[in-house]
Amino acid sequence: MAEETTPTEQVDVEVERSDALGMMPTQTSEENKTVQTAEEVGGATPTVQPQTGGRRTQLKIVRESIQSLSNEVSRFRKSHEASAKKLETHMKSLRKDLATHARSRDLREHVKSHAIETKRLEKQIATLRSEMSSLKSQMAKDAARSRTWEKAALSKIIPKVKTASKLKKIRTRSAKSKR
Repeated sequence: MAEETTPTEQVDVEVERSDALGMMPTQTSEENKTVQTAEEVGGATPTVQPQTGGRRTQLKIVRESIQSLSNEVSRFRKSHEASAKKLETHMKSLRKDLATHARSRDLREHVKSHAIETKRLEKQIATLRSEMSSLKSQMAKDAARSRTWEKAALSKIIPKVKTASKLKKIRTRSAKSKR
């Protein structure tokens, strides 16, 4: 296998081997090595990589392919698990944000209801204050009326009392003088 052959010669050699073994020739992409051009090698002369065929080689290639696929699947699983964890944490943060937003919406509704309640209470306070001021003015009016009535009553009573006291003094004087 140390001699250099062209790709067509390699295929012919493989067909002859498989015919000798009684098998159909199979080709995989890794078995069909192509001639490297001078541009690919970097200006050197074209070289042919020898093809190593045979059933054992094919099995080895299949095993390597299976191994690389299983490695890729395990890497995919790991990355998928990592991305699933990231998505779960992102979902948790979104749920928290949604709950916070719902709380803030509830808070806004609470603020609105509080503002409405405050306005209602302020109206009640204003009504109570006006009622209190009307009651105070009514009480002041009643007090003024009672004072005027008292003054009027006293003004009627006092002269009568004064005249009665003068009469009494006169009577007491006259009674003293008669004795």
